[in-house]
Amino acid sequence: MNAIGKFFGFGTGVETRSGSIDSAGGTSPLPGVMPPARTSLDVSWREALKVSAFARSMDEINTMMSSMRPTVRDNVGALLDPTSRQYPSIVSRPNLDMDYEEFVQLAVNDLMLHGEFFWLRVGDPQTVNLIPTSPEEMTVVRMRKPDGTWGPLIYGHMGKEVPRSRIIHRKHTAITGEARGIGPRHLAQAELRAAITLRDFQADWFDAGVPSGTLNTETHLNESQAQELQTRWNNFLASNRGRSVILSSGLTYNALHLKPAEAQMLEVQDSIDRRIVRICGTPAFDLLVPGGTESRTYQNLEQSTLQFLTTTLAKYMNSVESGLSQPIPSGHRVELDESGLLRMDSKTKAEVDTANVNNRTRTPNELRARDGLAKLPGGDEIQKAEPTKIPSERVDQPKEIDA
Repeated sequence: MNAIGKFFGFGTGVETRSGSIDSAGGTSPLPGVMPPARTSLDVSWREALKVSAFARSMDEINTMMSSMRPTVRDNVGALLDPTSRQYPSIVSRPNLDMDYEEFVQLAVNDLMLHGEFFWLRVGDPQTVNLIPTSPEEMTVVRMRKPDGTWGPLIYGHMGKEVPRSRIIHRKHTAITGEARGIGPRHLAQAELRAAITLRDFQADWFDAGVPSGTLNTETHLNESQAQELQTRWNNFLASNRGRSVILSSGLTYNALHLKPAEAQMLEVQDSIDRRIVRICGTPAFDLLVPGGTESRTYQNLEQSTLQFLTTTLAKYMNSVESGLSQPIPSGHRVELDESGLLRMDSKTKAEVDTANVNNRTRTPNELRARDGLAKLPGGDEIQKAEPTKIPSERVDQPKEIDA
């Protein structure tokens, strides 16, 4: 255990102090410093996952993010070949105990549920492993300098201080003066609580606690008379269900009959779902939430995906790209390849490929290699641009002579 502590730079002489109220990670590793309290949330991340609109939004985002393969550019902007020795292996396999897709999903889910993700770097000087760490296990403290300005962040893991160089910390939404990040779960607290309350109401509606009807009379009844009448009526229903009944003394019975849409408050549920997907930034059409695009064609599907990519996924992409770029050589940067998400329909793809060949920006064999097809003889040559034909005047065509 001491060897692990020294490896991460924990040391053995770090003074710890208990009493860190509401701070993630328990005790503070900083003597005399009280970590800022993180407001306890009404809806925990476990409860949020029980809300279908939020859970499906998170699933759609991490599915699209994990499908983007990482690429690396060197200090001059050239793409590195993944099979070359210069390609950093930490990019294609950030964690030795899980595949790349699972690693990215953990980062995206932490951004949505906790507003931030943490990776512990292993290896010195070259990083050989990145360990995803739960934000609930981390303590983050921002110190104030004597001049009143904010100093650097100080990190602790499970009560032990961690050197800043060993931590990769990325936030979903950053606020000045706040040490921790804020994510969609924090921003959708009211909507998530309303969804959970409505779900419980829907489950209890047809329970025995909901009256099946009401007894009405114009005669004034005191409390004991009303209670006795209610008890006798319920006892009659319990033993004579399905039989006819004769009411006297001006009593009438009105059964409660509600339409399923009214009993389940479906309009309210749709309104809550729209607000949740609006905060998460996911397309309402994909989540089958009313109010989205009524129909989809190849053209508006591509435009919708591009809009989703630029307005929602870009923030998650930037966090993962900058996080993976930190442990690789200086000047190199990681970029996620989003071309797989922007697949065109067959007709548009053929038109673009034809234009690239005619414009001499691609060869036929380059396009065939992209599609997994064999090369064609002469397909590696750049197509010569056809000369522009200028229509000539016909000799037998009479010319007009100005009078």
